[in-house]
Amino acid sequence: MDREAVDDAVALLQRAPVLAACRDGPIDRGTLTERAGVSRATAYRATNVLAERGLLEREAGDYRLTGLGRAVLTRVESFEAGLTGALTLAPVLARVDAPELVSNTHLFTDETVLTADPSAPYRIDQELAAIVGETTRKMVGVTTSFGSPTVMERTYEVVRSGVAVEWVLTPGAFDGVRDQHGEGHDELMGLDTTATYLADELPLDIAIYDDTLVVPSYDAGSGAVAAVATTDDPDAVAWGRGVFEDCRDRAERLD
Repeated sequence: MDREAVDDAVALLQRAPVLAACRDGPIDRGTLTERAGVSRATAYRATNVLAERGLLEREAGDYRLTGLGRAVLTRVESFEAGLTGALTLAPVLARVDAPELVSNTHLFTDETVLTADPSAPYRIDQELAAIVGETTRKMVGVTTSFGSPTVMERTYEVVRSGVAVEWVLTPGAFDGVRDQHGEGHDELMGLDTTATYLADELPLDIAIYDDTLVVPSYDAGSGAVAAVATTDDPDAVAWGRGVFEDCRDRAERLD
């Protein structure tokens, strides 16, 4: 993309509020100014430029989106959502370079991200344990590592209460869980409500507790959770379920 194209794209991003204000048009310039949150002078210049470019059309003194304008607005809003999600997910993306996540950052504009903090070393564990503890129906996940003792103990408590579990692990993660939590792990594997799968490679770690999606990232040196994103957004949760189901379908179930 050359400099002129970049400048053009930036100008469209800057004028996106004017396009958005006309989404349900036609509207007059005064209403447009109020909805877009811009000055009258800015609205005047923007509507003239956008009309000249075929993104707006004037109808009896009012403005409305053209088909081109609606298409451009959709793309601009998609770009903004993806950028917002990427910036919010930055602590997770610093350690997770999975295409499945990178190409879906637009789903993460309303998530909570916690990062490891030496001044509050148990904050992430406490948050994850609380989410696990509130699960009443089902938990599913994809794991290349394994949780802290606090989170695992809470998980075992919830599973013993009857919550269904489906989990896909790498062989390394499976062995690590058995080594650290052998007795509890073997007990839960024998329940009718649990299903465990093994896959040699997994794209990333995710977990869904009822309707809450959790995406952790791990420190390569210590293996501890370095950052975690959580969200209840239905579209993000649906995406997470799709990732889990894809991994489960190509994994081997353990008896």
